[in-house]
Formats: sequence, structure tokens, C-alpha cells
Amino acid sequence: MTTDVIKIIYNNCYGGYGFSKQFAEEYEKQAGAPLNEDERLHHLRADPVAVKILEEKGTKWSSGLCSHLIVATIPAIFEKYWKIDARDGSETIRVGISDAYVDILHTFMENGDKAALDKQYAAINAAGEIYNKSRLLGRPRP
Repeated sequence: MTTDVIKIIYNNCYGGYGFSKQFAEEYEKQAGAPLNEDERLHHLRADPVAVKILEEKGTKWSSGLCSHLIVATIPAIFEKYWKIDARDGSETIRVGISDAYVDILHTFMENGDKAALDKQYAAINAAGEIYNKSRLLGRPRP
């Protein structure tokens, strides 16, 4: 069972994903690069510097107008398989567990390594159980 995780920033209220001015200034200071508006929606979601600032400074300090940014944790095995779903600015992280299964099946079809397939299948199952249990706990609301 894997314990490695990735952290992802998302907006936990209606309104929209955005950072405060002080967050942008702190990010530029720590990362050595300005907070690029185009990167906000993609790269910065799992950027270690952005996550660190949010965790250290808190939601209220880090969130922009009409935002309530928080950090979610998912098993690292799903790093390629998550996306953000948004409804009226309120976001949910979706993990494509079945996509992970499809990828390992394709790899097996290419190389025929049954032992590797079994090991990867077990790892996805274990991580999927961890992820699904964490979702059942619900997510905090502002």
C-alpha cells in the first residue's frame, strides 16, 4: 500500500478559483517567478511552492475575491489521473481510477509482464480504497 501523496489546490466555494494579491507577491518572492494568470489553473494547482504558501498562510490570507482555496491530498499513484470539475466556481477533484487501470492493462498488452500487472493492479486498488475513504469523510465548507 502506498503512502506517497500529492497535494492539489482547489476552490471550495461558489465564486471562482483565484489567489489574493499578497499570495501572488509571496509566490513571486519564493518561486522567483511571477504568478502567471495562465498557469493558475494548471501548473499552480500542484505546485509545491503554492501549496506550501497556502498551508502556511492559510485559506483566508491566500484566497482571492470570491475564493476559498484549500489543499486536497490524493495518492501519488493517481498523479496523471486527476482533474478539476467546477460548477459555478465551486470545484471538486475527480480521480480517474479506471484510467489508471486502463494504462496498466495497455502496458501489459505491450510487454506481457503479468507479475508487473498484478503488482500495479494491487497498488491501484489500495490507493483507490484510500482515496474513496477520504472522499466519504466529506470536504469542509467555508
